[in-house]
Amino acid sequence: MIDNNKSQIANTPYPTHGGNSRAIAEASGADPDKIIDFSASINPLSPPGCVSQLLLETPRLLQQYPDPHCSIITERISKATEIPKEWIRVTNGSTEMIYLLPHLFTEKEEVAILDPCFSEYEKAFLAFDIQTHSIPLNATKGFQVDPISLFSRLDMIRQLGAIVLGNPASPTGKLYGELLVPLQEYCEERNTILIVDEAFIDFTSIQNSAWNLIKNKTNLILIRSLTKFYSIPGLRVGYGILHPEKIRKIAPRQYPWSVNALAQTVGAEVILDKAFQEKTRSWTQNERSFMFQALNAISAIEVFPSETNYLLFRIRDGSEPMDLYQYLLSQSLLIRNCGNFKGLDESFFRISLKERQENQKLEDSISCYFSSYKASKK
Repeated sequence: MIDNNKSQIANTPYPTHGGNSRAIAEASGADPDKIIDFSASINPLSPPGCVSQLLLETPRLLQQYPDPHCSIITERISKATEIPKEWIRVTNGSTEMIYLLPHLFTEKEEVAILDPCFSEYEKAFLAFDIQTHSIPLNATKGFQVDPISLFSRLDMIRQLGAIVLGNPASPTGKLYGELLVPLQEYCEERNTILIVDEAFIDFTSIQNSAWNLIKNKTNLILIRSLTKFYSIPGLRVGYGILHPEKIRKIAPRQYPWSVNALAQTVGAEVILDKAFQEKTRSWTQNERSFMFQALNAISAIEVFPSETNYLLFRIRDGSEPMDLYQYLLSQSLLIRNCGNFKGLDESFFRISLKERQENQKLEDSISCYFSSYKASKK
């Protein structure tokens, strides 16, 4: 039962993004130190071992300006990914790169977004008065894409400047390898930019990257993040992969020294840690399989297959989504409601993967809600 001391939980709204567990705790009256945050898709294995040693250099790094060109981390990313450094632009998290993208377009151009997708893309383009078009993918079809139907819809957008999709997509965790090549060919024909969000690509095989699948990359832009995979979201470091000419166009728009010295130093080291990468991918695959099977056994929900470190599910028995959310919060479990993703509604939730004991607690609590708590409210 819900603790009477946590009566505020009933008035707690869904957060706009995941990861702000302390604010949710304050709003709900829960103990912030006890909340297990499944709402943010961060690697739970903690940062690579080198980070602890690098943090000892913080006093020195605070006393000097960061490299405005991010030279060392750019070279390290290039070495680790085998992507020419001229194609790499390091930013303050992937979000800064997203908000630099509109500078590549005019107000007359329009952008198509395959939804559900990270909401900051739409916000970024709308902030620059660039019209966006949502192309929702159907959950009942497993968020599959029919190229013929997709291209037909894209043909209707007369001033199409760019197409945005996630690979893996957020919050579905779906990869679109088979779609990328024909989609890029379509973009070439229309002189359109293809923007692929690969913030979670490191949790899968890097061979799934659009960089490896597409030969002509002139109109290709990849958005990547180091914060999620390496468990360093507080440092804010990401990067874009795009043609050098496009980098020259957005570079003057990026704030000077936007990537701090500590973020550059840590990012330059963690991206070379192959042992951590292999360990994370193996752990993610095993834990995702366990959690998918456990949740899939609950008949009241539908779980969608994922290729990354989170799972999307939806309530299909008619239950009130807020009731589940509040019940789990009363158990100190915070999950991400996906009602503010275009193409989804409040019946959809995303959960990140945690350590086995925490994952088991979440699965047990969800099962308990549908088997006993919900019935007790009738």
